[in-house]
Amino acid sequence: MVDRRANRRPVGESVTSFDLPPSNKTKATISPEVNIDSTIQQPQPVSTDKATDIDKYADATPIPFFALFRHGTTQDKLIISIGIIVQAFVGLSFSGMNLVFGEVLDDLSSPAESILASTISTIKIMAILAAVFGVAAFIGMSAIPYGAARITNRVRNAYVTAVLAQDMEFFDESKPGEIVAALAEYTMDFEEGLSIKLGEGLQATFGGLGGLVVALYFSWQITVSDSRDSRVICDSYNLLC
Repeated sequence: MVDRRANRRPVGESVTSFDLPPSNKTKATISPEVNIDSTIQQPQPVSTDKATDIDKYADATPIPFFALFRHGTTQDKLIISIGIIVQAFVGLSFSGMNLVFGEVLDDLSSPAESILASTISTIKIMAILAAVFGVAAFIGMSAIPYGAARITNRVRNAYVTAVLAQDMEFFDESKPGEIVAALAEYTMDFEEGLSIKLGEGLQATFGGLGGLVVALYFSWQITVSDSRDSRVICDSYNLLC
């Protein structure tokens, strides 16, 4: 029999490091032939087909501008018409503000005892016009998107109705989620073009026309000369791009 009492530790004796089991220390070694970079998982590049995004409307058939409103009701067309008129007025207002600002500069350059006394009337006119143009811009940028959203909802309904009228073969040949994705993507582009882009385009177009009229009124010779030079600048910019 084995006497287990021989292996017992006396009471009060401390445990030393010699009594602990040896630690299993391992050293990690990397072979020089192994490429460290190859062991790290590199992020996979996200493949984006930009050509597909650019040419997604390549096969689309152009339609007249007024055909975009064929799904809208009379109320929708009235709302968008009000927004178009107001946005055209806002575009012309930039030229009007430039005229008023020119009057302020003329008042500052004219000799007077008090600058405030000579410019106070023009400043009041500018403040009134700024308030009117601000309200007009708010109405214009609210009416057009509101009418466009109403028309877009009817376009979605017409799209869904046309899809549900298709045969089962149409759904079998379509990819999963393709029809829903097309509905969301195309209607969003339609709404953006009919609301924000239309309002910004009208504002910029009438602002440029108003500025051209004001420039021709003050000096048609300089305006014609600058217009000729601007054509050269635009052509140079197109060549650089």
